[in-house]
This record gives sequence, structure tokens and C-alpha cells, in this order.
Amino acid sequence: MLISEFLTTSFQNVRSSKRTDELHKVLLDEVLNNNSDWAEYGWQFEYQLPEDGFGGTFDIDIAGFKNGELKVAILAKAINSNVNKNIKNYANTTIGEAARIYHAPGVELEKVLFVSVLPRVAPRFNNQGNITGFDDVVSAKNRTKVNGILNLQYGGVVESKDLYYEIENLKQMTNKEEFDVIQIKNLDELVIA
Repeated sequence: MLISEFLTTSFQNVRSSKRTDELHKVLLDEVLNNNSDWAEYGWQFEYQLPEDGFGGTFDIDIAGFKNGELKVAILAKAINSNVNKNIKNYANTTIGEAARIYHAPGVELEKVLFVSVLPRVAPRFNNQGNITGFDDVVSAKNRTKVNGILNLQYGGVVESKDLYYEIENLKQMTNKEEFDVIQIKNLDELVIA
């Protein structure tokens, strides 16, 4: 399955472990297609880091190991709706999680990637599932840039990547039920430096 295929049903069961598992699988495929150097690594989903920088445990969505040592940590999100009201929380979470992973005792990471897959324009739903408006996600993300801070703190080891796409016929939809299966277009390609 490709990310584009995953996205067609990404509004279904947004909190289910099945959806999360599918996201992790398609994202790892995309990562490996764009960085052949990591093809030789061993990969594990939902890896629990025994001790993070705060002294607790931490679950890494996709973990890459070289010679048995954790070298790559990928944290994934597929955000669909009501994005603008949570945009600062996403940024704060990214900064905090970067510190927890990067400063884990005994771990020397090559790369920490925060990958978000999100629509350029996202619906806003009320409690009844009706669309009450649309969020300009790209504009909101541009007002909440984290890569500059991450680069200052981690010298390029930690990065945030946003893969944007468009939902076809978005402005003609009126409620959540119409998002059960969507068509997408103009999905960004993942580029890893």
C-alpha cells in the first residue's frame, strides 16, 4: 500500500490501532524508497525506548536499528481535521518529544524525523459531524515553524517533515460521512536530507 492509498480511508477509525499500523507501514516504505542507506537497517514498529531524556519510557512509532543500536526514530501523524486549533500543541509536542528522544541515555541517533501527513485545506467538524468551515493548514503551519528551532537545538539530526495533499471536491462536502472514502491529489514527496 502507498501513502496515497492509505489517505483515501484515513478519515475512518482515526483512533484505531489498525489505522496507526497502516500509517506506520506505508510511511516506512516511503522512507526506505527515499533513503536507500537505511534499507539495511532493522526496523521495528512501536518500539519502547527503555529510558528517554526525561527518565521515563517513550514509544517510537518507527525505529531503525544498525548493528542492534537505535539509529533512526520516526514519529508519524496523519492529521485530518480541526488542525488550526491544535497547531501550537503539535509544535510544542514536537519540541518536547525531540528532547526526550535525542537526550536518551546511551543512544546516538543519526536522525529523528517527525512526519505529518495532512491536507493543505482541512475540514472543521462540529459535534454532529457537520462541516463548520475549513482550515488553511499550510498557512497555519507557516505561522508555527519548528524546523528552525530543531536545527538550532540538534544541528540537523532532528527534522519535521510535512507531506501535504489535497482532498478532491472538499468544498462540496458538508459532513463527516462524506469523508469515509476520499480521493486525494497533489501529495508531496518525502525528501530526506
